[in-house]
Amino acid sequence: MAIFWKAKPAAAVKFYTWEPEISGADGLASYTLTVTSGGVSLESVVNGRYIEVYATGGTDATTAVIAATAVTDLGEELAETIYLPVIATGSQIANTARDYCTFALRKVVGNGETPDATELDDALEQLNGMVAQWRASGADVGATFPIEANTVIYCPDWAADAIRYNLRLQVYSLYGEEPTAMDALKAKQGLQLVKHKNLPDEREGADYY
Repeated sequence: MAIFWKAKPAAAVKFYTWEPEISGADGLASYTLTVTSGGVSLESVVNGRYIEVYATGGTDATTAVIAATAVTDLGEELAETIYLPVIATGSQIANTARDYCTFALRKVVGNGETPDATELDDALEQLNGMVAQWRASGADVGATFPIEANTVIYCPDWAADAIRYNLRLQVYSLYGEEPTAMDALKAKQGLQLVKHKNLPDEREGADYY
C-alpha cells in the first residue's frame, strides 16, 4: 500500500503521522522507517497505535521514499511505502493542476474557454500518468499524488514548461490534434532539463541530449 504525505519545503520541519493497519486487539510491538531516497531525515516516536514523525531536509524537487514496517504484538508484519514530495527552494511558480490542464486544452476547447468536467478529467488522467511515469524514469518534479484539479504542484520554476508542453502533447494525442513544432520542441527540451536536474551531483556537469 502506498501513502502520500503532504509536500514539504526542503528547509522546513514538518509533522506527520503513520497508523499501521493493526487489527482488533493486537498492538504495535516495533517499527522501522527507512528513507530509501530523497534525502529527508526522520525523528519518530510511538503514540498508541500511531507513529508520530518529524521530517526535516530533503532534496529539492524530488519525492522522498520511505519504507515503513511495523511488527504487531501477535507477530504480524505490516509494510507500506510512504512518499513525501519535497518542494523546490525558491519556487515561485505554484500552479494548480487545473492551470496546467487548462493550458494543455486551450486548442481543444478554444482560447479563453473553460474546459468542461469531462475534458478536465481527461487532462487530469493524462497528467497523473505522465508525472508518475516521469518519476519512475528518473525525472521527478516532486508532485503529490493523486493529482486532483485543485492540487498545487510545487515544482521548480524551470520544470513548469516541461509539464505544460508535455501535457499539451498528451492531450493533443488524445483528441487527435496536431502539435506545432514549437510545442514539440519545448516539450522535448523541458523534459530533458528535468531529467538532467535529477542526475546525481557528481553528474551535474555532464552533457545531456
